[in-house]
Amino acid sequence: MSHSAIHPRPAVVFVEDEQWESFFQLAAIVRKAGFRTVRISVGLIGWQAGDSLFDRNVSLSSLLSPQLLSDILLAEYIADVQPTESLATTTYVGLDLLPASSRSDIWKGRSLLLDKWKTSNALRNLGLRTPDTLLADVTSPRKAIEQFSLPIVLKRRVGSSGSNVGMFTSLESLQEFTATLDSPDQWFYERFIQGRSLVCASCVSDDGIDVIATYEVLKRTRLHGPSSVVEFQADARMAESGRSVIEALNIRGLVCFDMIRDSDGVAWIHDVNPRVFEGLSMCQLAGFDFRGAYIRCLSGRGYIEPSRPPNPGSKMYGFPRGRRELFRSAPSGAAWVRTLQWLWRNWRLLGTRYFLIYTIKRPISSIQQNWKMSGIRRRAPSPH
Repeated sequence: MSHSAIHPRPAVVFVEDEQWESFFQLAAIVRKAGFRTVRISVGLIGWQAGDSLFDRNVSLSSLLSPQLLSDILLAEYIADVQPTESLATTTYVGLDLLPASSRSDIWKGRSLLLDKWKTSNALRNLGLRTPDTLLADVTSPRKAIEQFSLPIVLKRRVGSSGSNVGMFTSLESLQEFTATLDSPDQWFYERFIQGRSLVCASCVSDDGIDVIATYEVLKRTRLHGPSSVVEFQADARMAESGRSVIEALNIRGLVCFDMIRDSDGVAWIHDVNPRVFEGLSMCQLAGFDFRGAYIRCLSGRGYIEPSRPPNPGSKMYGFPRGRRELFRSAPSGAAWVRTLQWLWRNWRLLGTRYFLIYTIKRPISSIQQNWKMSGIRRRAPSPH
């Protein structure tokens, strides 16, 4: 295909097999900034409320292959890609099949961070603290517990949003779970670290780190899941750990590091995510210009607002998942005022289209869930 056939607007591509709010929010932000948004969904068939956030939607019922992805994107200039971890390897291989003239290389190096076990070893080799690990296919549950004690963590080597992560408090429960694994070589044990859940988030361009923020996760939507309430920290040590990783691994774009700070004050890095993170909008509204930094990272131009960090200990509530905690955080009269201010600030950031979609998506999701819970099934047509 000739270069003239390439769409004139650069695109940010989202490749997913589950619906992530962070993908919808980033799509809303970059589309407002003039970028084209392309969504490739695997296993998510049929119309979805979030479709209108994207200039182009491609839904696939079957597995995605590198060649198929390359064919789909032939007419696009790819500025960046945001895949879920389970589809990331296929995505990066497919992008390499495209002509260099129709894509950037901003994602170069990200594929090296998909395997959590290999990433842990790489961090350890850099002299950074990360929990000890053992491969599940060559280590019995009993041996793992002898080395790491209880509780113990078992993780899939490639996973996201807290999926395929389990904490076990007995040998029996661990043995029972590992006996069901189809591919033990895709799992590993990790030493459990008790402590506070911390995040170091950043946006990195060719010139280095443009913006960096650190915060503690106070509440999640589920165990190991996305954050809904965070508290910002002025944590120089944690930021320095993040800088060390970024400089050593040479990654660009949006990236966040999940850490645990133990009772001795030691921060252990236990996950690296080279993609958009759930706390992006909270960071933006707290005074860290991730929007400006990401747009400049993609385009090479634009202005980044100087960071205006909130006072240490300031809480932010994610949209939409933090709405209940926000409303409960103040007396009823003040709660309504704070909630309206919160809605207005998120509306300005994400735009009218995003909010209209949200108002549609919520009742549809509720109806679908109630349908499943009720056990209702379509009746077979009568033969008469």
